[in-house]
This record gives sequence, C-alpha cells and structure tokens, in this order.
Amino acid sequence: MGGIGRTGNGKSATGNSILGRRAFKSRASSSGVTSTCELQRTELKDGQIINVIDTPRLFDFSAESEFIGKEIVKCIKLAKDGIHAVLVVFSVRTPFSQEEQAALRSLQTLFGSKIIDYMIVVFTGGDELEDNEETLEDYLGCNCPDPLKVSFWN
Repeated sequence: MGGIGRTGNGKSATGNSILGRRAFKSRASSSGVTSTCELQRTELKDGQIINVIDTPRLFDFSAESEFIGKEIVKCIKLAKDGIHAVLVVFSVRTPFSQEEQAALRSLQTLFGSKIIDYMIVVFTGGDELEDNEETLEDYLGCNCPDPLKVSFWN
C-alpha cells in the first residue's frame, strides 16, 4: 500500500502505525521529513507480508515537476507486486486545500477512475475535533473534495 497527503498530515506516522514500529522518520511539523519514496515491510503473525510505501510531496505544487516524475516512477517500481490500497491522509487540523483536491485528481489521471475503489481515507488529529466537540461529519461539511463525496456518501 502507498500513502499520499499534504506534508505534515501524518503520512509517515500512519505508516509506522500500520507497521507497528517507527520505520519511517516522522515529525509533527509543517516542513516534513520524507524526501524520497521508501518501502518498509512487516510480517503478521499469520505469515502475511505487508509492504508500506511512504511518499514525499508527490503532488505538492511547490515541488519541481522533474522531481515529482522521478519519484512517481520510483514509487511504481517499489510497488512491483501491485498496489492493494492507497492511503490518502488528511489532517482535521487544517481545511481541505486546493493542493489536496488536485492530488486526488492527479491520482485519478495517473491510475484511472477505479483508483477510488482502492483508496483508504485516513484522518489524523481527531483529538482536536473532540476538543472542539465536533464530529468528522461536521469537519467534512460541504468542503469535502468531490472524489471523496463518492466514497463517503454513495
């Protein structure tokens, strides 16, 4: 599985949670630490292998297109056995951005509209919603990107 999301949303930390160890460097800051696609794996008790690919700012408009292209190629090579799920990581601490809307559209352009069927949407920072006595539905509101509306409400 691979993960995408805005820098600082918690992609690396989410990957670490899945792996059950601190395999990817993560830091609670907007600068982010992931500079290149990286694969880590873990073996479950039943012998099943889970591969997790952490990604840098693949869909960040401030990144150079040459860098993005090389990293997408590297990511695809790392996922030579196929991608079973794409984790899309959002933080409820910030509203949905144009960058995130564009990232979802880019995913569909790269992999086709069926990629939505393989997406697992992860929201980080839920404790902040609880502190404000809000629900995830409150956060999503009318600000939810169109590709996600299909996932959530259909």
